[in-house]
Amino acid sequence: MIISPLTRRNNIKKILEIDSNVIVMKYKRDINIDVKRFFEKTSIISLYECLDSGYKFYYPFSSIGDGDFYKDLSLNRKNYYSNRWEHKESLRFINKEDKLLEIGSGFGTYLNLLKKNNVSNIKGLELNSHAVIKCKEEGLDVEQVLIENEANLNGNLYDVVCSFQVLEHVVNVNDFIKASLDVLRKNGKLIIGVPNNNPYLFVNDRYHTLNLPPHHAGLWNRKSLKSLESIFNINLESLIFEPLENSYDYFIGFQIKSNPSFVIRKGLFFLNKFFPIILKKILCKFFNGRNVLAIFNKLDDE
Repeated sequence: MIISPLTRRNNIKKILEIDSNVIVMKYKRDINIDVKRFFEKTSIISLYECLDSGYKFYYPFSSIGDGDFYKDLSLNRKNYYSNRWEHKESLRFINKEDKLLEIGSGFGTYLNLLKKNNVSNIKGLELNSHAVIKCKEEGLDVEQVLIENEANLNGNLYDVVCSFQVLEHVVNVNDFIKASLDVLRKNGKLIIGVPNNNPYLFVNDRYHTLNLPPHHAGLWNRKSLKSLESIFNINLESLIFEPLENSYDYFIGFQIKSNPSFVIRKGLFFLNKFFPIILKKILCKFFNGRNVLAIFNKLDDE
């Protein structure tokens, strides 16, 4: 029986099936990575929606990437671990004296940003051994440890736990979030940054290569992030969406080329050609950008 990795209930529905050969082709064509090994046991990848939370997840779970996949990805995409909008946005929720843990530190981009902003009591967890070595060479405290293992050793230790562009790669999201909360002190902050799979972008760009397995295990949006309040002992302090302006050129280019509606494609082409400034202003007002940042507070243990 298939159950939601978030709620651990079977109140789910299948919403999409994808030919695994198409996924293999897209990764080879777009990123030059061979991912055939993740689909040897299945020809169809299914996308399910958890009806209790709105969280969407891919199945079977064996199609999700491993450490070697992310090593290949970092070598083929030089900007894979890079400065992100949510890095700077999160700083206003962090105090200089906070003890902070970042899950998925990569090559230390965010930890170095924290140091520059005088947040020094910081630690990172990272599963990419190459990245861990590089971080240590820079004097960063980064360990190759799972958050579940960290929780067993250091419960209630941190004021802030954050992860950026990590949760969408995790299969066992319930265990991951629970462990993240276990290492937090009471009233501590859980900061999560994920791609924003809002309905409009998901419907029109659902086959984006890096939004598919083996890269992504699940898809998050406003509804599923807010649902975490009903699953864990936390409250949502703030939900912030990246401005569309940051990725507008990609957005408008994709819509003009690939929107399924002929009328919309031609209409956007015309408006972008003759009234580009006005069109950009209107679209940026009504549509959110690629990513969303959620700030949660850990409540008293029940």
